[in-house]
Amino acid sequence: MARFFFDLTDDGEVFPDPEGTGIASREAAEDEAARALLEMAKDRMPDGTFREVAIHVRDHTSKLLFTVKVTVELVREPPDR
Repeated sequence: MARFFFDLTDDGEVFPDPEGTGIASREAAEDEAARALLEMAKDRMPDGTFREVAIHVRDHTSKLLFTVKVTVELVREPPDR
């Protein structure tokens, strides 16, 4: 089982994963990152109209393997006159 580190970036604020998680394969880590990110993105919209959340996944040597990113943007249409 390989150790993967899931570093979160939420609207520019970085939350590094110091411990990592043992996962069977890179493909399983990709699935886990995507599922976790979608759960986080749907939880709340920040103050304002834009939110970008990303998970950067590293291996045990700190090499970046991949990034999963979700951007949510609220676009309001002007009111009818």
